[in-house]
Amino acid sequence: MLTVLGNMKLWIVIAHITLVVTNLWVTAHFQEEVPEDNEFAEFEDFEEEKPSVLIERVPELPPEEELNQDFEEDDVLVTDGDSEFDHFQDEEEFEGLDVAGGNTGPKNDEPSTLTITKVPFHLRERWDSYYLEILMITGLVVYFINYIVGRTKNAHIVEQWLIDHKQLLMDNFSLIGHSGKSNENANDNGFIRQSESQYSLYCSGRVGCDSMLIELKLIKRQDLVAVLAQLVRPQNDQIHIEVELSKDEIDNFVLAVATKRLAMHLVRDMADISVYCPEKRSGEKFGLPSGFYVMSEIPEATAAILDTRIQQAFTKFAPYIEYIHISDQFSGRKPQE
Repeated sequence: MLTVLGNMKLWIVIAHITLVVTNLWVTAHFQEEVPEDNEFAEFEDFEEEKPSVLIERVPELPPEEELNQDFEEDDVLVTDGDSEFDHFQDEEEFEGLDVAGGNTGPKNDEPSTLTITKVPFHLRERWDSYYLEILMITGLVVYFINYIVGRTKNAHIVEQWLIDHKQLLMDNFSLIGHSGKSNENANDNGFIRQSESQYSLYCSGRVGCDSMLIELKLIKRQDLVAVLAQLVRPQNDQIHIEVELSKDEIDNFVLAVATKRLAMHLVRDMADISVYCPEKRSGEKFGLPSGFYVMSEIPEATAAILDTRIQQAFTKFAPYIEYIHISDQFSGRKPQE
């Protein structure tokens, strides 16, 4: 009985030693970090993570040698979190892998389709990217320069015309230009500026003549569009002289002398000419240069008006005369139907 109990105690001791050795071996090779039970962990989300401390243990010795071995404090190594990935620096740990290239993942034979486009800086863009803005600004600058130059040129033409003909006007009229400064557009020379290309001059003070109105209709040199249209369809500066005679100083008749092109428009558009003298006659019959047509209500009055002095004036200034219209029934253009 004692022998059986002794054998059982011996087996219990051996089993106990085996369990202890197995526990130590498992602890040394399969130890995992067990998170501490922290009741305040949810309030520590924004705190910095402290480096974890790993404890490396010396491999356990067999039971028979464990009794003869004294453990010292140097046998336990304490390392911080910085050395956690030091084993990745061991070249023998990754033999056969492309460590130099840093590619430890699986290789893919397919070419990469990812492209990175280099976007240039805004200040490095070339000027040709703003050609539309440059053209618009250049057009505005050219327009304003042309406006100033054209306006100045028209004003100079008006002043020069008045200087050349002022003596002739003073010999025939006692009042040249508007008296007073009631009109804001009235110039010192007497002209009234209707626009940048149209000026008017009023004269009066002659026996048998109520008034005379001179209108200078110049080319719109201040308008860039009109200047460009001038290249396609040239035009000339025009002077319109309208004389209003006294009713007791003129007989009742209608007379018109015009160029061939303009005579057709006068017969068609002017009310008094189309009614009283629709027939056109050649100007050569009355001593006028070729190219002029005469439309008269009374043939006898035509010869009295177109005397030698008028014929000489027509011959001398034929390129500059478009039409002469004398009428006691002047009512302007015919109303449109």
